[in-house]
Amino acid sequence: MKNKIIIALLLIACASCTSKAKLTDDPSQVIVTCYTSSIGESGVAVYLPNGYTTSKQDYPVLYLLHGSGDDETGWLTKGRAKTILDSLITNELCPPMIVVMPNGYLEQTGHIYPKESRLWMESTFEENFSRLMTWTENNFRTINDKQHRAIAGLSMGGFHTMHTAALLNQSFDYVGIFSALYVPYMSQHRAERTLAISDLALSDKPAYNQTEALLAQQFANPPQLYWIACGVDDFLYQDNVIYRQYLDEKQYPYEYHESAGGHSWKNWMDYLTLFAQRLF
Repeated sequence: MKNKIIIALLLIACASCTSKAKLTDDPSQVIVTCYTSSIGESGVAVYLPNGYTTSKQDYPVLYLLHGSGDDETGWLTKGRAKTILDSLITNELCPPMIVVMPNGYLEQTGHIYPKESRLWMESTFEENFSRLMTWTENNFRTINDKQHRAIAGLSMGGFHTMHTAALLNQSFDYVGIFSALYVPYMSQHRAERTLAISDLALSDKPAYNQTEALLAQQFANPPQLYWIACGVDDFLYQDNVIYRQYLDEKQYPYEYHESAGGHSWKNWMDYLTLFAQRLF
């Protein structure tokens, strides 16, 4: 596994010299725009692979979610997502795909961190996700079935990923949860690291207080890949242990990747590199 990461990252490092010739005619591009959520205009960045403009091909979609304090450009500016995807696709390590990166704070467009905002953990994001999917499918050439949709995110975005995939439980065949924050509003448990998935029932938010039932529906017809990753020094490591214990108790299938290090972009870039190679 380690060798696989090293090889992929070496390819990424030399992407500027190995892929220019292949990408010149119709290079990949990123569009930063807005879609209409239930509370107004919300920011979204869309990666289109090389060849998209000149082809008539339909593409699978990865929805890629950022962490706390970032916006729709976080994966691009800090996580080098475009470089990673360009290299993997050019070197045929993953199929060409569209990647949709929405702002996790629906009331925001661009990098304006709303410290006073709590909408990200009030199920507003999850309840609006079908609107984002409809917007994506109406505006881009996508393959619109479970087998050709993936969702992944880091930290706060991992929380959104887990709950969105459970709420829309027959929409995604690939789920990637990176260094996830699982129950952020249970501050007393965050200190003790003893939260249980059943604590979600204490929330009054529809997408959260039925989590056990939604997960049961999701795993009745499980995704092809439910992939969890975390660093051993991550401050959310124990939360991930507890969530995996819950999945084990329920005998829900998943794969787990453990790495060195903590809550860092180095890990998240590695996780994206690995996860993307497992898609579609």
